[in-house]
Amino acid sequence: MSKTKTTNWIGTGLIAALTVGQAMAADTDNTYQLKTKSRLVHFDREFEDPEKDRTQSAFAITADWTTPAYGDWIGFGVSPYFVEDLHSGGLVREDVLTVKDGKNQGFAILGQAFVSLTPLDTLAIRIGRQIHKSMLLNSSGSRAVPNTFQGLNTQFRITDHLSLYGAVYDKWSPRSNDSFEGFATDQSLEGDIDYVSVVGFGYSLDSFRAEVEYLDAKDYLSKFGLRVSNRIDFDSSSLKLTAGLFTSSDSGSLFVTGAEGGDLDDEDAPGSAAGVTKSENNGLGAYIEAQWAVNNLELTAAVSKFDDPWIEDNFSGDHGSNPFPTRSRVGPDVTNSNETAAKLALKYDWKDHVPGLQTTVAAGHGWGAENSVSESLGTADEDWREVVVGYKFQAIKGLKFKAIWHDYRSDEVGSVDGVKPDQTDIRVYLDYSYAFDL
Repeated sequence: MSKTKTTNWIGTGLIAALTVGQAMAADTDNTYQLKTKSRLVHFDREFEDPEKDRTQSAFAITADWTTPAYGDWIGFGVSPYFVEDLHSGGLVREDVLTVKDGKNQGFAILGQAFVSLTPLDTLAIRIGRQIHKSMLLNSSGSRAVPNTFQGLNTQFRITDHLSLYGAVYDKWSPRSNDSFEGFATDQSLEGDIDYVSVVGFGYSLDSFRAEVEYLDAKDYLSKFGLRVSNRIDFDSSSLKLTAGLFTSSDSGSLFVTGAEGGDLDDEDAPGSAAGVTKSENNGLGAYIEAQWAVNNLELTAAVSKFDDPWIEDNFSGDHGSNPFPTRSRVGPDVTNSNETAAKLALKYDWKDHVPGLQTTVAAGHGWGAENSVSESLGTADEDWREVVVGYKFQAIKGLKFKAIWHDYRSDEVGSVDGVKPDQTDIRVYLDYSYAFDL
C-alpha cells in the first residue's frame, strides 16, 4: 500500500470516528481522550559479517484517540502511526524503517481502529485493529511504532480474583511496515495461517499471581504457558519468586521442513526437503526466577532449561513473545535443544542522587545447546551482556530517554540454527507523551 493510500485510510478513519462520536456525544457525560507519543529512535547494529552492518534512525508520531462509552456500552478508537526516515545506511533491512523499491523509507499506517463494547460491567470486547499483550502474543514496542493485530479480543472478570481472556486475529501489521498482512510461515504464502488465537486465565490474591494461556496458530503451531509468582515482604526488602512452564508443538499441515527457519535444524534430517517434508516440534522449557529488592536496588537471578527447542515466533516475522527471563532484550532467543540458560541482572534507581535516572546491568549464558536433529551435527554455547540507561526528565513531564547496549557472542561447533553469529547493538530512544484535555 502506498503512503498516499495509507494516509487516505487514516483520514477516512478519523473523520468517520469523529462524525459518529459527535452524533452520539449528547448521550454521555464522559470525555474524549487524545494521547500522543513522539519517538526519536536510532539503531546501530554490527555483525560478525561486516556486510550485514546497518544503521537506521527515524522520527515517529502515534496518536491514540478514543471516545467515551456511549450509553455506557459502545465506544470507538483510532490510532494513526507516522514514521519519518531520518537516516539509513548499510544493509537494507526492516528494523525501524520499511523497505520499498530496495531502500529504507518512512511509512504511515492506521495502526489501530476499533469498536469497544462493554455489554456488562465485567465484560469488555474490542473488535478491529488493536494492540495485544499476553504471555505468548505481544505487540512489540521496541521499534518506532508497535505492531498491531486485526480481530476480536475479549476480557471477562469472573470474580475479583479470577479473569478470563481470549482473542482471535486474522491479520497483523509487522512492526516496521505500512500494511496489514495475513499470517504465514517461513515456507507458506501470506494468509495460509487462517488465524492466530489465544485463550487464558489469570488469578491474583494479595501478592500471589498465576496465569495460564494457550495459543493456536491454525494448522501450524500450538503453545501452552503457565506462570506463577509470589512476593514476600520483609521489613526493609522484598523477594519475588516466579516459575514458568512453556511448551510449543507442531499443529498441522503447515509445519513442514523450513517452516521455522530460525530455530529448527530440520533441514539437516536425512531426506528432508524444505517446504515439503513433514516436520515436528515438541518444545519444552521451564524456568525459575528470583528478584530481591532492597531500598533502590533490585537483583535478579534466573535459570531456564529446555528439552526440544522452544519456538518463539508464532508465525513468520513475529518477535517479542518470549516469556523466559533468561532471554536478552535484543538478539537470539536462547531456547535451543537441551540448552540451559542463566541470567544475572542488577537494577539501580538513582532517585536519591539523580531523580529520574535508572540503570540496569545484565548478563546471560547459555550452554549445552544442540542441533535439534542430532547432537552430532552441532553444539554451541551463547553469551550476552547488556547495559540499559533510562532517564525521565523531571522538568518536562512525559519526556523519557533510554539507551541500550547489547553484546552477543557464540561458540558454535557444527550447526545450531537458533545460535547466531556475534553481534553488537546500540539502541537509543527519546520519547515524549502528552494527553490532551478534550
